[in-house]
Amino acid sequence: MISYEIIWSPNATLTYYQILQYLDKNWTSKEVNAFVVRTEEAIAHICDNPLLFPYSIKNNIHRCVIVKQVSLFYQINDDLIELLIFWDNRRNPASLQL
Repeated sequence: MISYEIIWSPNATLTYYQILQYLDKNWTSKEVNAFVVRTEEAIAHICDNPLLFPYSIKNNIHRCVIVKQVSLFYQINDDLIELLIFWDNRRNPASLQL
């Protein structure tokens, strides 16, 4: 079995923390913690089976729905998984730049 290394792109890091800030400002710590746990679980699933989640807009980019409002886009490069962006699904998909 291949062991995949996870790399967070600068954009993934930025958008993840933006979502956490939004949750912290508008929701309770329970929701923030739930989002963090779901994100960690999703990344663990991606590591175990990177092809588990379907291709997205482009053929080499996958989309994992973390919660119904947020998706994680990632790509696989050999034994490396690059997290690209956390996306608010309520936004216009035409504005998504991958």
